[in-house]
Amino acid sequence: MFEILLLIYLFPIMVIAMLLVKLAIWIVRNLFKFVLWLVRTLFVLLGKGLLLAFAFVAAKKPFNHPPDR
Repeated sequence: MFEILLLIYLFPIMVIAMLLVKLAIWIVRNLFKFVLWLVRTLFVLLGKGLLLAFAFVAAKKPFNHPPDR
């Protein structure tokens, strides 16, 4: 009798623990994907900024002056 009561009381706790573990795994997985996306986006923007800076340096045009006539 004691074993049956123990199983009846422990079953919902085991189900909740299993769901919490699944939730934790899902959160960690999505956080890892987000960090990878953030790093990738950072490097893309850094590359575009460096390319833009190189283009301005190569063209030797000032930023705020009108063109010469």
